Amino acid sequence: MPPVMDAVADLMKEVAALEIMPRFRLLAEGDIKEKSKNDFVTIADRRAEEWLTPRLEALVPGSRVLGEEAVADDPARLDLVRDEDAVIWTVDPVDGTGNFVAGSETFGVMVALIRQGISVQGWIYLPVSKKLVTAERGGGCWLHQDGESRRLDSEGLSAPLDELRGSLNVNFMPPSWKERLLRFAEGVKRIPSENCSAFEYTLMAQGLKDFTTYYRMMPWDHAPGSLILEEAGGAIRSLETGLAYRPALLAMPYLLVRDAARWEEVAKAIKAR
Repeated sequence: MPPVMDAVADLMKEVAALEIMPRFRLLAEGDIKEKSKNDFVTIADRRAEEWLTPRLEALVPGSRVLGEEAVADDPARLDLVRDEDAVIWTVDPVDGTGNFVAGSETFGVMVALIRQGISVQGWIYLPVSKKLVTAERGGGCWLHQDGESRRLDSEGLSAPLDELRGSLNVNFMPPSWKERLLRFAEGVKRIPSENCSAFEYTLMAQGLKDFTTYYRMMPWDHAPGSLILEEAGGAIRSLETGLAYRPALLAMPYLLVRDAARWEEVAKAIKAR
C-alpha cells in the first residue's frame, strides 16, 4: 500500500489494541451513555476518536477530522463535509457501538479521506478478526489478513432477482420508499442486517451479500465503505436520482448492489413495487 494507506492502517490497528479491545466485554456501567434512544456511545468510542484525531491530521498537513463523537458534541462541525475545498478525514471510532455494548463481535473502525467532496481513500478494520479492507480511488479494493493481501472483486452477480440475498435498512426511510422496499423484500432472500456499516460493506465487497439500502447517510458511516464497494465493482446510488453517493448528501434513499452492472435491474424492481 502507498505510505499514507499503510500509516492509517497502522494507526487503526494501534488504537484498537490500546483503546477498544481492552474494553470489549469489560465495560462498566459508567462507561456507556445513550446519546438518544438506542444510540450508544462508550468510553472506547471517545478515547479512540481522541487518539486518532491528532495523528490523522498530522499525516496530511491542513487536513481536519470529522469524527462521529465530535459532531455529537458540536453538530455545527458537520458543516465541514459541505466544504469542497477542505481535506477531511471521517472517523467512526467504533462502528456498531450497540453491538459492542452487547458483547457482539460485529463492530469495526472506519476511516476515509475526502478531497474535493469525494472519498479518495477508505479503510475498514475489524478488530476481532483483524481483517482490514482498504480502497484507493482508481486503485482497487484490497483485503489484508494474516499477513496476506488479495484484491476483492464483487462483480459477476449472476443469480436471478428472486435469489438475491440482502438486507434492507428502512428505519429512516420516508413511508413511500419504506413501503416499496418491504414489498420488494417479499420477492428476494432477505437476511438480517448486521447493524454495522463496517461489516455490511465488508461483506458486500467480498461478494457475500448482494444488496442493501440506507437513508440516513452520516459520512463516517458511508464515506469509507462506499469507496470500498465501488472499487470492488459495486455501486451505491440514489433511488431518486440515480447519482452516485457523495459524503455531503446526508439523507437519500440509497441502494447498494455488489455488482454495478445489476444496479439498474434491482432499482427498477424496487420502483415497480
